[in-house]
Amino acid sequence: MLREFFLIGNSRVFAWFGLVVFLGHQGFKAYLAAAINDWYGNFYDILQTHVEEASGDVEFGDLLAGGAPSGEAAADGFSEARAKVWDELVNFAWLVAPAVIVHPLAGLIRNWWVFRWRRTLMRSYLTRWNTQVPAIEGASQRVHEDTQRFAAGIHSCVSKVINSLLTLIVFCPILFGIDVGMMFIAVAAALGGLGVSVLLGWPLVDLEVENQRVEAQLRRRLVLLEATPLEVHKTGTPYSAFTQIFHHLTLNYRNLYLAFAVLNTWLSAFDQSAIILPYLIAAPRLFAADPASRFSLGQLMKITNAFGKVFDAMNIVSENWLEINEWRSVLRRLSEFERDVTAHTTPSARLMPSEMELSDANDTADAAQSAPDDDL
Repeated sequence: MLREFFLIGNSRVFAWFGLVVFLGHQGFKAYLAAAINDWYGNFYDILQTHVEEASGDVEFGDLLAGGAPSGEAAADGFSEARAKVWDELVNFAWLVAPAVIVHPLAGLIRNWWVFRWRRTLMRSYLTRWNTQVPAIEGASQRVHEDTQRFAAGIHSCVSKVINSLLTLIVFCPILFGIDVGMMFIAVAAALGGLGVSVLLGWPLVDLEVENQRVEAQLRRRLVLLEATPLEVHKTGTPYSAFTQIFHHLTLNYRNLYLAFAVLNTWLSAFDQSAIILPYLIAAPRLFAADPASRFSLGQLMKITNAFGKVFDAMNIVSENWLEINEWRSVLRRLSEFERDVTAHTTPSARLMPSEMELSDANDTADAAQSAPDDDL
């Protein structure tokens, strides 16, 4: 799955280029999240300081609308506060402006990169598939659907895991610099949640692989039934041929759904408790008696946001365990298929005789069409 795309063929240059863009985009998102976190701290500190000192009882909505309290000194302070607030809003607009271009462009390159990866795998499998020997169970599904799900997993699972690692690299020093205890609490809570999630979700991989195997058997029987409809009239109804498969399908889905329910119950409870955890720890320090240990509103927002980023990054596997399990099952099925086609591939069997004649007849046309396609 890696060698064919990154080390062999005409796709190598684009493969490495796409990888650089893919990783660079994840790094840019982590950097942008850190910059926005700093902006939160500055913005809320300005609100707390100037609204209290300059505007008295005036509401924040009146501050943005241009209202002013009575008194010349208060009015001057009010105008200064309003100007700083609008300056911060303009700074935020400049901060996020590059994302308007970077995100769509990087997404376009990533989408095409992942598709090229999938196409390379399909081409490799079809080239090495020896049709003179019995194929592994669900071979057509593995070439078509599993490669598609492999590509979808790169979009979702792989990108989320890489983004989480880069987020940890960026936000752990931020949280460590603000409050060491908060960082360790976030990491410990996320690791504990991950351990429970792995324990509860581990059986899902085997269940998912078995489910795909039974679905492949059902699909094959239905295709054969459609291809030979006259055989139905000899035996009456075709249902009797599907009784055993329906039994396995029902049993497997029952076990799969029960495992899903257990894992989802845990994840739901864990996620809800994680939302309130940083506020339970940090909010009381807004009113601490010791001014040295007291948090400002900006610090509170910065801490809770950084805590959430670190916790979410550590908790990404738990939150996406169902997707990760499904992708792991796809990797297992593709690995099995790769071993099977490699074991039954011989140089003379790469093309059947009819395919060799067709290939010779269309060699010039294929070469003309494939060359520009590989350069896209």
